[in-house]
Amino acid sequence: MKNYLILIILFCLLLSCDNDEGIPSNEGIYRIHGSSILYEGNPVQLVGANALHSFAVGSADMVSWNLNIAREFVGNVNENPLTGSPILDSNGQFLHSLQSIVDDNRANNLVTILCPFGWDGTQENLFTGKFPTQTAYWLDFKSKLELWANQFKDQSDVWIELWNEPFRFDRADGYTDSSWTSIMNELYAVIRSTGNDNIIVVPCAEQGQDESVLLNVGSNFLVNKNNVLYDIHAYEKWLLDSDINLNERINALNEASLPLFFGEVAPVNSGVLMNPGYLLNLLHAQNISFAAWLWKYDETDQDALLTTNGEPNDNNNNNWGSLYNEIALRPR
Repeated sequence: MKNYLILIILFCLLLSCDNDEGIPSNEGIYRIHGSSILYEGNPVQLVGANALHSFAVGSADMVSWNLNIAREFVGNVNENPLTGSPILDSNGQFLHSLQSIVDDNRANNLVTILCPFGWDGTQENLFTGKFPTQTAYWLDFKSKLELWANQFKDQSDVWIELWNEPFRFDRADGYTDSSWTSIMNELYAVIRSTGNDNIIVVPCAEQGQDESVLLNVGSNFLVNKNNVLYDIHAYEKWLLDSDINLNERINALNEASLPLFFGEVAPVNSGVLMNPGYLLNLLHAQNISFAAWLWKYDETDQDALLTTNGEPNDNNNNNWGSLYNEIALRPR
């Protein structure tokens, strides 16, 4: 009987452990393990698009492009409701609740990344290019972030990004890697203090385009943290670079074994037309997840993926719509 009890105990211990490769096997759960995004314990590559569902919930149309991620623009963090019916905000915009956006995305098998793009829905208070702790709403923002974390802490397909495109592109705001580390640590702690263990998306410096901070301090930042995914934005600092340099930059990030996600890629930024084709093909081949800017029906917007009729938008944008559609539909 004694030996039988010992066997039962050993069997239970084996069931509670990770598999032979050390990969957590949490059914239905998204996790980060090393440099990989896992779903149900298996590495996955996810392809998605940035979306504007806070203004109009509905992601069923993304399914035909085989998209896995909706990175959601939240431009009025202060007023956007967590739950309930849509509201009319102080700018005259109807805003749908974050939970309703998540529920609709989930129904279409989409991971939701909730990304704070702006504080109050005005151009003046968009987060891009801001030094977070120098904003007037820094403390209020952290309180909102805590509410987000509490609301979604038991929903592993909801990832929260800490800030959209922090710090100036030219570092004229006094940026240092130490300031990035301090601020991202503070925001990470806000989410984890609620018991939320979901994936946290951490942006790069220089309005999201500078990966040097990851090479300099990215590994140290991960110490004693879990489920962190780094977000790089690929505009002119990437798309105007040579193919050789792009390969070298991606290789350097891979050699550092960092968990990567290219959260924005598009053919036009600051009026400059670029070709994202080489980088997107490289990311796809390297099994790195990425998302396009922008899931929008408007051929007058060169970065919109769709025309008003729902066709791939190839209007003066290096055939952006067709390019992304073809890559998104590839096996992965």
